[in-house]
Formats: sequence, C-alpha cells, structure tokens
Amino acid sequence: MMKFLKNNWQICFIESLVILAFIIFYGQFGDVNVDSFREAYIPEQMLAGKILYRNIFTIYAPLAYIINALLFFIFGIHLKTLYFAGLFSTMGIFYLTNKLARKFLDANLTLCICLFIISALVLSPNVFNAFFPYSYGLLYGVLFILLSFYFVLNKKFSFAYLFYSLAICSKYEFLFLLPMIIYAEILRTKHFNWKINLPALFLPALITIIGLKGASITDILTSFGLIIQMGATKTLYWFYSSMGLSFRLELIPIYLINFVKFLIPVYWVKYQEILVWVMPAIIILFVLRYKKLNFNKKFFVFGTLLVSAKVFCALTLQAYGVFFLPFALISLGILTPHKFRNGLAILLLIWAIVVGGQNISALNKKDVKISTERGVIKTTRINGRALNKLITYLEKTDKNSKIVVYPEGLCVNFLSSRESDSKFYSLIPLYVETFGEDVITKRLEITKPDYIVISDYDTSAYYYTKFGQDYATNIYDWIKNNYKLDTTIDGGMIFEVFTR
Repeated sequence: MMKFLKNNWQICFIESLVILAFIIFYGQFGDVNVDSFREAYIPEQMLAGKILYRNIFTIYAPLAYIINALLFFIFGIHLKTLYFAGLFSTMGIFYLTNKLARKFLDANLTLCICLFIISALVLSPNVFNAFFPYSYGLLYGVLFILLSFYFVLNKKFSFAYLFYSLAICSKYEFLFLLPMIIYAEILRTKHFNWKINLPALFLPALITIIGLKGASITDILTSFGLIIQMGATKTLYWFYSSMGLSFRLELIPIYLINFVKFLIPVYWVKYQEILVWVMPAIIILFVLRYKKLNFNKKFFVFGTLLVSAKVFCALTLQAYGVFFLPFALISLGILTPHKFRNGLAILLLIWAIVVGGQNISALNKKDVKISTERGVIKTTRINGRALNKLITYLEKTDKNSKIVVYPEGLCVNFLSSRESDSKFYSLIPLYVETFGEDVITKRLEITKPDYIVISDYDTSAYYYTKFGQDYATNIYDWIKNNYKLDTTIDGGMIFEVFTR
C-alpha cells in the first residue's frame, strides 16, 4: 500500500481534492434556472415512457440521456444519482489527464495543470461545472475522447475507435478526430484492421439505437432539421456574438480582440478571460515547432485542435471551453520550450489560486437550500426563496397536474415531481424564434397544461430580456386570455402562477 501511494501520490492527491470539493460543496453546483435540470428531467421522462426525439425535443446527442435514464432506473430518480455520475466521470477525467500529461511533461507541470482544472471546472459555480453540468453529454464525451487519445498513444486502436464512437454518441463536436485515429493506426501498424475496428466503431451506435427504440428515422431527421434551423436564428447569433463562445467566421474580430487582450497585463489574471489566448498560441507554436515534435506529440496537439474547434479563441471560463482544459493545457505544455515550463507551472498555480478563490466565494453565496424527496440543491437567495415558495405551492396541487414554467424552470418540475411539456419545456428567446409563437400557442391549446408559471428571469444573453414583455408577447397574451392569474410569488425572483 505504501509503495502504491509513493508511486501514485500525485494522482491520489488530485483525486482526493476532487472528492473533497464534492463533499464540501455538495449540492451547490449547477443552476436552478438554466440547463442543468434538463439533464435530470429528460432521463426521468424517458423512464416514464417518453421517446427521445419523438416525444421529447432536445438539441443534444442521445447517449448521455440513455446512460442517465439507466442510472435512474438502477439507483433511483434522485439528484444524488446525477451528482455521483458527475463525480465518478470527473475522477476518470483527472486520472486520464494525469496519465496523458505524464507522457509528455514532468510531475510539477502536470500537477499545476490538474490544480488549475480543479479551480476552473470542479469549483465552477455555474452550469459549466464537473458535477452537475449543463450537459452530461459533454462531460461523458470528454471522458470518452480522453480514453480514445490514451489508447491511440498506447497503440490499442480498437479501443480508441470504441471510445471515439462513444464520444460522438455523447457530443457531436468530437466527430473530426476520426481521420487522425485512422492515420495513426496506418502509420504505426501499416494497415487498417477493419474486422476489429468497424465493430468497435458501430457498437456504440447500435447501443444508442437500442436506447432510442421507438424513435423513427423521420423523428430523428425532423429533430436535426430543427437543430439546423435553430443554428440560423438571430438570437443564437447574438448569444455567440456577445459571449464569444464558438468559432464563426463573422466573429473573427471578437477573437482577435480576445487575443490582443493577452498583451494587456491586467487581463492576465482576469477571471473569465485568463485563457482566451491559448488556442491561437497553440496553433502558432505548433507551426513553429512542428519539425521538433515526435508523432505522439503531433497527434495530441493536432487532435486537441480538432476536438476543440468549437472553442477556438473562446476558451473562457464562463463557457463550455472550460471542459477542454485538459487538451489545451497539455498541448500548451508540450509546445512550451523546456526552459519555460517551470514558469508556465508557476503561472498556472497562481491562476489556480485566483480562479479557485473567486469560484469558492461564488459557491458560498449559494446559501439557500431547496430540498424535496428528489434531492437537495443550493442556490442564491434571489432564486432560492422564490423557488421554495413556488415548489411548496405546487406540491399542494394534484400530483398529476401538468405544469410549465417559462422561460425556464425544469428545476420546479423535477423537484416537485410534476410533469412539464416534453416539447416546449423551455421558451427562451432562441426556442420562440425557432418554433414561432403560433406553433407554441397551438401546442398549448392542444396539451392544456393545468398551470402555466411565468418568471421574470432575465434572458438577455439571447438579446431579449423578459418573457411577455419584449419577446413572446403573443404567447403571454394568449395565456392571460385563456388562464386566470392564481397567485404571484415574490421572493427575489417573481413568479406569476396561472391556472386553467
């Protein structure tokens, strides 16, 4: 035992910090308004007989929902099931990050990389965190694609294809890595072993298809058509433009501005924009040092660019770029000349302290507990007091009541064990623009929810600020004409509860 700890003290230390963060801040991760509870609600509805892409609309890949539905089936429909799924996935990510980094970097730089990822991802107070994220598909996808990298570097290509395929079924943006895996196999083994590789590639797809039993090709194609339609909306363009979250040709000026910020010392320790320069730096250094790199280093760096294309020039800590830190920081370490690596380690350690301190401060502000038989989550006072009042009110209604909370509020449905609408469970500006107000009101006329709850939640990230005031005004008028205002709950946030 002592020999094991001596040989593996670093990864044991890192994993201990992850577990400690999970215990100390249990229930304080995620967001009660945005995204997180979609990850709980959809698997619950799948267990209730709803079919993904037929009855349940989602823009995300299916495998994570299938996995979480299975976990709910085994361990119970409870928040702790998802919390522990996040914990074990995160521990796997750190184990692989450590193993991969040590192939190229020394122990000190590897440790500092892991410490920074803990401060930025594990301790993140928003939806881009490791334990209760906005998308378990991305969390599982990162774990699977790290496994794919690991098996490529260890020349076990059938496993590399298997985990690559699992990653694709979890999150689509990992798609571009496949040519690199094929190239690596042909270069290393002089052939492509199709008898083993093709089954490995298609097994996850087969598992996913079985999990989607009941959804037709038409259902799936219709959903993808809506996703494409959503990608062309003006509200989504505003979201990407204002947040700088993913690569678009039109956003090159924003990316250049972010890169220039690196030249201004004050931005070097600014919390959200510490790493906006990393991806451009990786590309520049990769070109300059290409001839000095062996194949494994070339594979890792180029693979990083392929799987991280969506966060090019936008690796900010308030967005999903934070999930790509293992790839970006290991690649940065590989490309940094040896004489500068100790400096990089010190810089990462300083940033880890800065980011970790700010994140812990934000987590501690989530001091209001929301607790039901479905689990516990903590949030800020402005959210928590109002949500506690609303959930208490709705728990007195018929258990079979159908309740929709707009613009977002699946937290209310999951924690009160009340069904929402499986198509329009969210009406942020993006969804209203995609589907149109006429389609949405027609759906409400058909489904006739028992209660419609409207909050004053700020949706300005999608340009429009308030539901019923500067967007969805026709829907709001329809609600007022067909439902009566039963009560108004004010506890920081304001909820209007309409009854049919």
